[in-house]
Amino acid sequence: MKHEIEIDNLLKELFYDESWMGEEDYKEVIYLTFETVGVTKQKLSDDIETGIKNGHTVKQQIDLLKRVLRVAW
Repeated sequence: MKHEIEIDNLLKELFYDESWMGEEDYKEVIYLTFETVGVTKQKLSDDIETGIKNGHTVKQQIDLLKRVLRVAW
């Protein structure tokens, strides 16, 4: 998967809370989030690649996604 590192970093930043989460808790949160939303890491990676082809850097896309998700919460 081409953008796995960027996706993993984003997920850790958005979902990991070291005050109460162990690694297994974090994995469960990610699994349940993907299952609920109906997305996979591969789909996210493919979407990032589409954005690159449309002239948007990975950083621009990640920054925009962070902003959108923070406003939604």
